[in-house]
Amino acid sequence: MQLVRARANRGCLFYAFAKDTMFLIAGVQPKTRRVDQNPKRCPTCGLAQAYTTRVDHYLSLFFIPLIRVRQGEPFLLCEGCRRPMDVSQAPLQTVRETGESTVCVACRRSFDRSFKYCPHCGQRA
Repeated sequence: MQLVRARANRGCLFYAFAKDTMFLIAGVQPKTRRVDQNPKRCPTCGLAQAYTTRVDHYLSLFFIPLIRVRQGEPFLLCEGCRRPMDVSQAPLQTVRETGESTVCVACRRSFDRSFKYCPHCGQRA
């Protein structure tokens, strides 16, 4: 019985026995988790679509994550502009309405006047 070992992409290992039909696929894969469900205002684009997120690494067997082996550091990820930002550098103010609103010219929905972009469609205010 001869053991054959091959390295696949993304840290997965593939073991197979040459004469038998047994094989094992195991590895470590990243998984993105949203830490906080309250949106924050993105300092880059001004949309209220930035969430505190982290990337955890899980030990997986046959591409099924089983055990968390490393917990990642939290960061701010905007769903509008898709730019990650360090939480310590970003201002973590929650969205507060000033009471004044304006109407978007593209989607005709109202939003807070302090926004630079429409939070519904992304059109510049």
